[in-house]
Amino acid sequence: MDLKIGEYYYLFGNDVKFRKLPKTSSEVIQLLKIGAEIEIIDKSRETLNYNGIESPFYKVKFKNNIGYVLGGLISIEKKENHNSSYFFAYKKNEHNYSVIIRHLNKSLELKEIESELTTAEFSIDLFNNRGIVGVENVLFINYIAEACGVDGGGIYFFKLKNEIKKVFEITQVSDGGIYWFSENLIFPNEEKGIPGRMVYQKEVGVYEDEETNWVEITKTSRELKWENEEILPKIK
Repeated sequence: MDLKIGEYYYLFGNDVKFRKLPKTSSEVIQLLKIGAEIEIIDKSRETLNYNGIESPFYKVKFKNNIGYVLGGLISIEKKENHNSSYFFAYKKNEHNYSVIIRHLNKSLELKEIESELTTAEFSIDLFNNRGIVGVENVLFINYIAEACGVDGGGIYFFKLKNEIKKVFEITQVSDGGIYWFSENLIFPNEEKGIPGRMVYQKEVGVYEDEETNWVEITKTSRELKWENEEILPKIK
């Protein structure tokens, strides 16, 4: 992912080496903490393989200093909710991408989780507990499907007291209107939500015949609950 020149970003890494030149042998100006705000000035041609990805060094401004930081140590995005800050980075293993999520609280305690992705294109949604007792935040990695057959679902993570936990995945895929498979999770505080429960919904549709508008649709709905730090009953 290329960072935008002139935009502000935040560091994903902690004690990041802020260098005079775009190479690992360069003098270190100072060490920067996770969450430090930087402005992207330029992208250099120098790269380094970091977490399986060829990552460029970026020329950045931190306060009144100009230097270089490796792109893989810069957060894709920053999300905040009350006293919580979340930072995100990519990792690649052969052909598969993963996302690394870091959580920083007001006491500067750091929690981290890594999860494999179906696609590297996604947006990030952060919510309060959405009506679930015992959960601080709900985080959703929302896949962006820009073509038929590409998964447009996503991954739900719950921020608990002492950890970030991957709790549920949904799939949303369509094949040119001929076939579709869609899953959704409705939370207690949503319009059609049920107090103390999450509602799992699935719809599978097949367009059998265009001339007669023959469409077959199967719908599933099931109530789930958050218990013992799990979504139960397990349906996947």
